[in-house]
Amino acid sequence: MQWDPAGGTAWSAAGQVKDISGPSISRGTIDVTDHDSSSGYREFLGGLADGGDLSFTLGWDPSDADHQQGAGTGLIGDVEQETCTLPAWKLTLNTCTGTYYWTFDGFVTAFSPSAPVEGELTADVTVKITGKPTFNIPA
Repeated sequence: MQWDPAGGTAWSAAGQVKDISGPSISRGTIDVTDHDSSSGYREFLGGLADGGDLSFTLGWDPSDADHQQGAGTGLIGDVEQETCTLPAWKLTLNTCTGTYYWTFDGFVTAFSPSAPVEGELTADVTVKITGKPTFNIPA
């Protein structure tokens, strides 16, 4: 998992990423049922697509600059950042048949740390994807 707060020119590892879910791509629906609908069922058209969210758990290291608070410097800072430049994200998937990856723009909407009595510090991070995510297939 890589990200770049500046928009995709200098990738940095999010660091110690464990479980990843998403992107959760979906499409909205528009109800177009009217009095002439003869089937007795509602009728729909496809609405706008939504890139959804990407969520992941990481081993939280408060001293890691990519995990810290501060405008434009870390994941916690991204929650607080009001900017016109959206961070770019790259999720790399390595398989037996090649390396695939998703790229998209998005911003952190949640950073939820956890500090168990016995165990490592972790954080659950949620990224709201904006625009169309791109799935890249190797040539």
